Amino acid sequence: MQRIFLFLIFSFAGHFLYAQQFQAGVKAGVSGTQISGDQLAGFDKAGIVAGGYVGLELSRKFDLALEILYFQKGSRKNANPDKQDYVSYLLRLNYFEIPLVLQWKFSNRFTFEAGPTVAALVGSREEDEFGTLSQPREFKKIEIGLLGGMKVKLVNQLAFNLRYQKSIIPVREHLSGANYRFNEGQYNEVLLFALQYTFSKNNE
Repeated sequence: MQRIFLFLIFSFAGHFLYAQQFQAGVKAGVSGTQISGDQLAGFDKAGIVAGGYVGLELSRKFDLALEILYFQKGSRKNANPDKQDYVSYLLRLNYFEIPLVLQWKFSNRFTFEAGPTVAALVGSREEDEFGTLSQPREFKKIEIGLLGGMKVKLVNQLAFNLRYQKSIIPVREHLSGANYRFNEGQYNEVLLFALQYTFSKNNE
């Protein structure tokens, strides 16, 4: 499944590169993440985000961008011995993620964006105060989500990117297996802070 997923991704990226008007670049940053539904509130798990993108100019006001990112997600709770709390938890989820982003150029400096994102899980690890869990519950191999955010141009080729995104299908069931209406399990939630550098553009 993951090989098919990556083949489709790179085939789609190749289509962008043959477009008449495209731009390409790299982006890197940090994420604050949490798992909605694990009873631990807060974007306390930090992660690294890095990758590249190709963008197609649709009109004077709209672009379409395809990104390929390495994305660290998960959840964290630190122990607090000063308050007699010795319980800790750490969940690491590593993904290769493909956002397809429609971008609205509001002005020369500000761009707003939204779109779907698909990710393939390439690794996971759970720990508590006793160490690595020997029999963790499995996560789904594919994640589907939605994102929204904005870019702020800092200088000619460098922009700051702020995003919020959330999976729209559970990445794992609740421990009890219960579900209620739209709450069918655990979901990834992400705040992304990144720098994006555009290094080439073709207008021919």
